[in-house]
Order: sequence, then structure tokens, then C-alpha cells
Amino acid sequence: MEDKIMKEIALLKYSIIAPVVTNTYTTNSKIEHFREEAQKKYTLSNGIPFQFAPFTAKGWYLKYMKKGFDGLLPKTRADLGKPRVLNQKVMDRIVELKKQYQHITGSLVYQKLIEEGTLYKTDSSLSTILRFIRDNNLKASQLNPTERKAFAMEFSNDMWQADSSHGPILTINGKKVKTYIIAFIDDASRMIVGCGIFLSDNAINMQAVFKKAIAKYGVPTRIFVDNGSPYKNNQLEMICASVGTVLIHSRAYSPESKGKIERTFGTIKSKWMHGLDWTQFDSVESLEESLLSFINSGYNNSTHSGIDNKTPKVRFLEDQGRLKYKPMEVLENDFLHRETRKVKKDATVQILNNTFEVPQEFISQKIELRYSPSDLSKAFIFNQGKRIHEVYPLNRIENSKVKRKTSINYDLVNGGEVHV
Repeated sequence: MEDKIMKEIALLKYSIIAPVVTNTYTTNSKIEHFREEAQKKYTLSNGIPFQFAPFTAKGWYLKYMKKGFDGLLPKTRADLGKPRVLNQKVMDRIVELKKQYQHITGSLVYQKLIEEGTLYKTDSSLSTILRFIRDNNLKASQLNPTERKAFAMEFSNDMWQADSSHGPILTINGKKVKTYIIAFIDDASRMIVGCGIFLSDNAINMQAVFKKAIAKYGVPTRIFVDNGSPYKNNQLEMICASVGTVLIHSRAYSPESKGKIERTFGTIKSKWMHGLDWTQFDSVESLEESLLSFINSGYNNSTHSGIDNKTPKVRFLEDQGRLKYKPMEVLENDFLHRETRKVKKDATVQILNNTFEVPQEFISQKIELRYSPSDLSKAFIFNQGKRIHEVYPLNRIENSKVKRKTSINYDLVNGGEVHV
């Protein structure tokens, strides 16, 4: 639990300094931005308030610029209590109650949840319920229609939007399977900068598309996504913090805010997907090849009324001098997943149900592991942001052939006689 709180603190620090890192702060100076942030109230997931001074935030910024995300991790570990998180079932029920009884109080919502057995008092406190209602605009005073204004970023890579959508149903090896399209678009140019087709809509596939898009088109200042599990998880938060991108989530239960990416999927379906003979594709790879061909020759090179009748590609390249790229080896490191594990007495740890063997010196210690979820042929041990060991999956057969070291003194066994 301590490690979870440490990462939460580091991510909170990054969210505070991110506008300065990405040069998107709106105040007259950096220190003025830090002063404004220091006046706000922050609370960790375990209910403990998080406070800081403006010059403390400046120190975080300097550490981030020197050491990256690892520079924001607390050096000492403290027992900051146990976080209380609402599960999806409880959150959905709160929304149902607030929509059914618009003027119901948060205290009565809490009471109903307990009475009907949706929530136990030991699971969460009243303050947690009240905070969820407030943060999701579910208070009676907030349930009026929200004012929305159309917006557009000024430059390419100022912001990307990402989302997932259902794709064609394929027949593979005699079985019908669903496919999912994951896409990223650049807000200013409407260009599709990343797209892929998968059999699962999950965080690993989303991050694979995200990494390819950055490698090809540069680092976005922000990405705007919804609250689904592929887009809202600690690993993605740490990836964005490492890359130097601000992660923004749309307001919960408000799909209207993602209009541009929704219209993009509408175009993909009307001009590509609905004109396909799905039976001609026997693999996800061949289907994806068809989609990417449409995007490159069709969508990205067709004029768009929303960008002065330019093509997305032409509009995107107008800001080519502003684009920022990262070396591939740095990007690969930024996208590694991070987990803390306690090493077992047989010098092994578990990563995604795979057993890895680590050096004997780490037995019974907690270590930070980083790995690529798409390549579990190896993983890395990190200490204070530095890679110190490369580890591999356990091979029991090979280990059985290794001669073990022994500390037995045979001169003291059976009167000095050695029996072979």
C-alpha cells in the first residue's frame, strides 16, 4: 500500500507542475503558477490532505527536468493510511439515485447504499461519497445542463484525443470474433496520428497505439480521453508523466465532450467499414492493413471543412517546426510498466502470472520491476530511477542442471568418511 501512495504522490506532483513542463501555464510567471496551485486543496485517496509551498513545487519542477518522473517519487516511505476507493457498482448506483431523486442529499444517498447492501460502512466513508458526488457534478445545483463551447487547439500536437469503437466482426478459424478500433487524432489538424485494430479493448493495446503515434508524429502536449479502464489507470498516468504529456479525462458520464473523435469514428465507419465485405478478412492484421490504407490515402489526405478545407496532413505539417520527438530507446523506457514486488525465498517474483528469477541478494526485499507487457522475455530491476539488473523468466529445467554451492564440511560427517 505504501508504494501505491508513493506513486500517487508523484503523479499529483506532476499534475501540479505539468503546465510548466509543457509550457501551457496561463499565469505571468512560473512561480505565480506555483503560488496559485499552492492555494488549492489537495487530498490523497486515503483522505490525508496534501499541502506544499510554492518554492517546494519549483523544486519538483527542477527535479523532473533533471531526473524525469522518478525524481518526483518520495524518498522516504511513511504509513499514510489505507485508501478507500469506490468500485464501479457503487459509483453507477450513486448516479442512478441522483438521477432518480434530483434533490436527494449525499447523506441520504450514503444511507440508501448501506440499507440496500450496495455498500458497507467498512468499505467507504460518507466523505468519500460526498466527494464523488461533488467531483462528478451530481449535486442538485450541478445537475442543470452544462454549458459547452466548441474549441480547437491552435497548433499540431497541442492536444490529441483518443477513444475506442467497435469494429467489424470477423470469422477466424471458424469462429466469429469482435474487433475493436483504437484511434488517436490531433485536435488542431484532425489528422489520425495513431490507429490499430485488436481483439480486445484494453490498456495494453491502447498504449501500443499511443507509443507508435508518438514515435512517428512527436510528443503531444496533452491527451484527452474518457474514463474507461483502457484510458484511466496508474500505468498510463506514469507513462504520460515520463513522456511529458498532460493526461486529461473527460468529465464522467459526459460523452458529448469527445465530439471530434466521435465524428472521426463516424467517418471511418461510413466511408470504410460499412463498405467492406467482412468475410474477405481472415485475420486482424489484414483488416488493420485495409484500415490504415484508407486512413493514409483517404482520410488524412481528404479536405476537411473544419480546417479551412485543407487536408489533415497538410494542416498538421504546417506546424512541423514545433513538433518534439524522443529517441526510440528513451520512448521504450518511458512506456515500461512499473510494479513493486517482494522477492520470494526462492529468488522469484511474479509479473502478469509469469515467474521471473532475480539475483539471490534480493531475497525477501521489495524491488521495483519495469517491463513491457507485450514482451515478457525479460524485465528490469530499477533502484532510484536507475536500471541495475536485467532479469528473465524462470527456467526450472536449466536450474536443475546447475551445480549448487554447498557449505557442508564432509570431514565432520560420519566420522570423516565420505560416502558416494
